[in-house]
Amino acid sequence: MAFIAIASALSALAVGGVLIYIAYSAITIKPNASRRWSTDSPIHYYFLNLMISDLFLAIGGFLDIKWVIETRVYFDAACTVQGFFMQVGDVGVALSTMAIALHILQVLVLNWRSPPKYALFVLAIIWSAIVVLVVAPNVIQHNINGPTGHWCWIERGIMEQIGLDYIWMWLAAILNIISYLFLILVIKRLVIMDGNRIRWRGRQERGIPYGAGTSIESVRANQMIFYPLVYIILVLPISAARFSEFTGHAVPFAVTGFAATLYASSGLINTILYTLTRPKLMPRRPSQTPKSACVTIGRLATHDRFPGGYMVEDGSTVTASV
Repeated sequence: MAFIAIASALSALAVGGVLIYIAYSAITIKPNASRRWSTDSPIHYYFLNLMISDLFLAIGGFLDIKWVIETRVYFDAACTVQGFFMQVGDVGVALSTMAIALHILQVLVLNWRSPPKYALFVLAIIWSAIVVLVVAPNVIQHNINGPTGHWCWIERGIMEQIGLDYIWMWLAAILNIISYLFLILVIKRLVIMDGNRIRWRGRQERGIPYGAGTSIESVRANQMIFYPLVYIILVLPISAARFSEFTGHAVPFAVTGFAATLYASSGLINTILYTLTRPKLMPRRPSQTPKSACVTIGRLATHDRFPGGYMVEDGSTVTASV
């Protein structure tokens, strides 16, 4: 339980730091500056929603510290809050990851481009689903959260736990797996996108290499491809433990605790991915390259420009900022 609380605290700090930095760059930095947070792609909206959902999940997990200190779990206001935060985090992370996976499939496989504001419509659907799954049952049934063993969560029954929470986690994991399998089929040229049709590759097309495109949106989608994969890795252990419990098998708490700790690290791991990939999500520092510069290697054979730079005597090119 202490490990779960520590993992949740690290996730909360990591995600909170990212959100504060994004808010700072969006509010205080002048428009069109290179360090300013940009929302020129649906990916930005989906990622931001993933971070917010991860924060809910991390806060809910960190509240385990109360039960660790008191060495017991009982119903009170903190128990209700923990159940609420954990359910919002579970559903929010699942649906946000699902949106990212579908966007990757849309851009890299179907080669469709959607305007950034389209993501607002998707986010409206996500949060409407959260209201229906989390807020409505608690209002109608006067709080469905309570002690569920070692922490507080949905205590009304297995069917409620599955229908209001787990099914969305499993659905997101399954959809992510299908998206990756379909992406592999396209990359390996086993299936071909022919306009709006999908067909199996013909013999004459075996040697044709796959190209996902070089547009900015394609590059961002490529860099975001790890987020759904990480979600699959984090969800599988806790799902396997729950499946075993639902089917009547006794699962040692050490196994459940390890799976829960791994899942509680979602925000921390996603933040690490954020710093490694940064598909223009991390506001970058201004370029130090001056507006007008000339770079010379050897003796220029000609002063005529050509696309990409200047030609020098040895046949190499130098790209100059102008």
